[in-house]
Amino acid sequence: MKKSKNEIKNRILAFSKKHRSQEQISPTEVTKNLFTDVWRDHVDGVRKVAGELQNARLVKITKGGKKIALDDSGNSLRLSSFTNDD
Repeated sequence: MKKSKNEIKNRILAFSKKHRSQEQISPTEVTKNLFTDVWRDHVDGVRKVAGELQNARLVKITKGGKKIALDDSGNSLRLSSFTNDD
């Protein structure tokens, strides 16, 4: 099951806006929603698109509540929408 980069971008943005009250989402949540049974095969691709969205200042990537670059993230990263305070 292949998804286009735009489909992945749109799903990340939709999830980050939908979960704004909770503030953060896991890339795994997005991946599972897009790819259901084969989601583990696509985590890296979703994370890469999240990094592109961070570079475009559309989402921010955090770990332990601190903003980080995708290259520094390792595991346990969170995604959220940029706010006026960012």
